[in-house]
Amino acid sequence: MVAGVAVVTIIGLVIALVIVNSSRQQTVMAPIPSAPEPSFTTPSRTPSPTTTSRTPTTRPSTPVLPLPTSPTTPSTGPTTPGATDSVVYSVGGTGRAINITYVDTGGLLQTEFNVTLPWTKEVSLPQPGERSASISIINVGRDVSCSIAVNGVKVDQRIGSGLTICTPPD
Repeated sequence: MVAGVAVVTIIGLVIALVIVNSSRQQTVMAPIPSAPEPSFTTPSRTPSPTTTSRTPTTRPSTPVLPLPTSPTTPSTGPTTPGATDSVVYSVGGTGRAINITYVDTGGLLQTEFNVTLPWTKEVSLPQPGERSASISIINVGRDVSCSIAVNGVKVDQRIGSGLTICTPPD
């Protein structure tokens, strides 16, 4: 019995990871800047300094022209860099879920184990939040419900047992 539960749990986790990892949005991160290499100087003997003189020359002055700029195009909609959506994950039911896996504030996959139901978690996801919001519940025996609300609007709701997944439609 315990081995069967362990196998179901592992299969559920693998399925949840595959689903979340195959999401449509990829996170791109800038590379970490490399540290400058240390430079060492070795003292050397320098010959005695010699003095030279130069006659100043004059150059004709040329006017400095501004760089050409590309024409600006009006934006198609309001875009705010770093804007986020408030996402609320909810799981209803009785007893405990074996685990709940969801996309957290940093866009990272988080898993909580042996979770008392009902359960709710609020996170902030980059806009549009419904693209990356996802929750999966693994439980045995009882039906559970899951829902995802983005900025107060419910975008998905499911009921199931075993493995239940909520992911907003495209």
